[in-house]
Amino acid sequence: KPPISPSKPRKALIIAVAFVVSGGLGVFLALFLEALNSGIRSTDDVERKLSQRMLGLIPWQPHKKKEDLALRHFFDPNHHIFSEAVRTLRTSLQLLNIDKPSQTILVTSSVPKEGKSTVSVNLSFALGQLSKVLLIDTDLRKPSIGKLFALPGFQPGLANVISGSHHIDECIVADQQSNVDVLSAGTLPPNPQELLASKKFSDLMQALRGRYDYIVVDSAP
Repeated sequence: KPPISPSKPRKALIIAVAFVVSGGLGVFLALFLEALNSGIRSTDDVERKLSQRMLGLIPWQPHKKKEDLALRHFFDPNHHIFSEAVRTLRTSLQLLNIDKPSQTILVTSSVPKEGKSTVSVNLSFALGQLSKVLLIDTDLRKPSIGKLFALPGFQPGLANVISGSHHIDECIVADQQSNVDVLSAGTLPPNPQELLASKKFSDLMQALRGRYDYIVVDSAP
């Protein structure tokens, strides 16, 4: 008699084998990629891989890829989780050394575009709610603080003060809404490392410590 069903291919068996093989391959790839990933994936990784205590965790904020986060994002009541995370970072820094609090706070990153300037600006906003704060842009190659605060391109800044072409009071801009003073990078110099390593910069920082409770330094990556 002619068969009423095909003897092959055995579809159910093929589907079952393909499911098992693909599942096993997926698990293998996941374990392999996890073994290759040496980055920081959790708060525990900070202490285990860096041997440092984590000061704070700033949540990622959705925004357009080629645009910076809005300058006043910290003050937006719709983003209170972000604001509270920045305040937690502020508290951690204030409690870091009770007997001798850190007056100057430098913010850096491992690579560009990690949110270094965003943290610097919003940390300054948080500190400015309680104290007199100065935000300094010391990234003299690719400055961003002046652009974030919409300062004009001719605004003198840190490089001008160190070079002696302008007085410090001409270069500091007060942001009335946040109660934070801003010292932008100013005229970009050909020798930024020499300027920052000079005695003039050291003397300037020492003088500024007498005028402000906190100085937040946005450095190069």
